Amino acid sequence: MGSRRRSALSGAIVLVAGVLAGTAGIALGVSAPATTKVSAHFAYLCSFPAGEHAVGVDVAATFPATTVVGRPVKPTGVRISALLPKQAVFELAQIGATSLSASATLSIAETGVSQAKAAHAVTAQWYTQARPAVPLKQGAGARLAWPGTAPASIAAGHTAITFTAAALVLLLRPTKADGTATTPATLRVACALARSSNGRLAAIRVAGASPSARASGAPPAKARSVQTAKFPKGCGKIKVVGTGVATCAYLTGFSDVAKLFGAAALAPKRPAKPGLVNVDFATRHKFTNHNQDLVEYSTAELYYKGLRELPPVTATFLAFRFVPVTATILLTELTPIQIVSTSGITSLPYPILVRASSKISIRISSVKVNGVQLKVGGQCRTVKPVRLVLVGRGENTIPPKGYTLSTGGPLAGTLTIPPFTGCGVTENLDPLLTGSISGPGNFVKLTQGKLCGPSAPANWTCPPPVPPPQR
Repeated sequence: MGSRRRSALSGAIVLVAGVLAGTAGIALGVSAPATTKVSAHFAYLCSFPAGEHAVGVDVAATFPATTVVGRPVKPTGVRISALLPKQAVFELAQIGATSLSASATLSIAETGVSQAKAAHAVTAQWYTQARPAVPLKQGAGARLAWPGTAPASIAAGHTAITFTAAALVLLLRPTKADGTATTPATLRVACALARSSNGRLAAIRVAGASPSARASGAPPAKARSVQTAKFPKGCGKIKVVGTGVATCAYLTGFSDVAKLFGAAALAPKRPAKPGLVNVDFATRHKFTNHNQDLVEYSTAELYYKGLRELPPVTATFLAFRFVPVTATILLTELTPIQIVSTSGITSLPYPILVRASSKISIRISSVKVNGVQLKVGGQCRTVKPVRLVLVGRGENTIPPKGYTLSTGGPLAGTLTIPPFTGCGVTENLDPLLTGSISGPGNFVKLTQGKLCGPSAPANWTCPPPVPPPQR
């Protein structure tokens, strides 16, 4: 994806830049910047519960005619409408629906264009709120229309920014004649752009970029076709809810063991690949802090050979600073990883704070102390789950700085390792391992790679790259 980004979780910025820029213009006695209104019709293929149907979608927005490096580009006056075909309306009637309210989330690929380097793209989300219910008429389609909210983008050294429509998610809430909800009460309809539509919406020229690279607005050819991308086994195998998108990334890093004065690499040695994390990306969102912050929620799961765990790794530590201790460590996910991404949306530098939390189990096997094998058995584990909370920080730019969920980067935190149980075959080794390992202050730093979305690889970085672990 180059770098892929979505609103808040990936670093999209819902911004009131138009108002601020207008105020500054009045104070300085200069005219307001010129704008251009765009509208386009796209054909989508949408997966309804009873089958796939073609849906016509209209998108309209107002953009600045030009911008300069470092200035936000914020679409305003966003409107999205979708025409559900007759067959889709008929299928809704089969579950008792007589009216329908809905909301939509439209992915927009924003590509910074430069002759000096390949196009750099991020993916933002244009959101709508649910509107009053629309009556459904037998033998007719249903037109759904919404005003939308679009994030701002920052022009950063490019000669143009293009905006291209990508995936669309509709959340349908059908109701019966008596006003009660149908069963199911909410239908999630994922839509992909039909091949007959190129998705092109707008191209904005950027002044102040390198004078040797004046852009025409057309994105350069991709370095390689995503059609040839090879996805890792298990990539994107996670249940999708709400407006989420199934994605995956490689995950690597280090975990300190404070008492043993060392760190374990949480990935196997090359050429073996590290474990995957599958992410149901941006399942829902809300505005907080008087609409100054945008919060997005995602869910993730580890994946290694069909299990929710990281690959087992073997590490060597120094007990008492001089006795080598070698052990194989296995981290298993016990609860799905809950990810909350909060993005400031009203002023620079538009900070992003991402918090990922889960419960894990730690198992140990193949222990050697100074070269002598300890028979710990196959059930040596912590007596209770370990609560792991990792935090990542970044800023919204093109490309984003620091960590965002879609572009990856480092997340860090500390954990407390509980006592061990089940250790030992011929003797009880629980006290030995508890005394040597258990305790607080164990630093963990994971490095997540860029996300890949197998359902729409052109919008992401596919196949997912393996990130170099950061210390």
